[in-house]
Amino acid sequence: MNDLQLMARVRNELLNALFSKYPIARTRALLTQQLEEIFTERTAEWLTDAVNEQLGVLRNAGLIRPLAGGFTLTERGRADRLAAKQLLKSKLNGKGNPNSSL
Repeated sequence: MNDLQLMARVRNELLNALFSKYPIARTRALLTQQLEEIFTERTAEWLTDAVNEQLGVLRNAGLIRPLAGGFTLTERGRADRLAAKQLLKSKLNGKGNPNSSL
């Protein structure tokens, strides 16, 4: 997996983590801790830097916003996750190839 793919995966996992607890804000430390379970082959320093960078990307894209010392999804971010969930559901129900990229 190249660097661009890794950063896309970090963004996806951050959005999924925020979506799973919406509308509760999640701290940067808690989000990083959640991603440690996924990115076990990476160093703690790499993951911290990646999370910080990608939170900035998601914020600039209007998908997340700061709230109560953490981050939560914006309505745009929530709509993005709902659309992704629906797309995945339709692919898994035989309406498409579940192995194709989103």
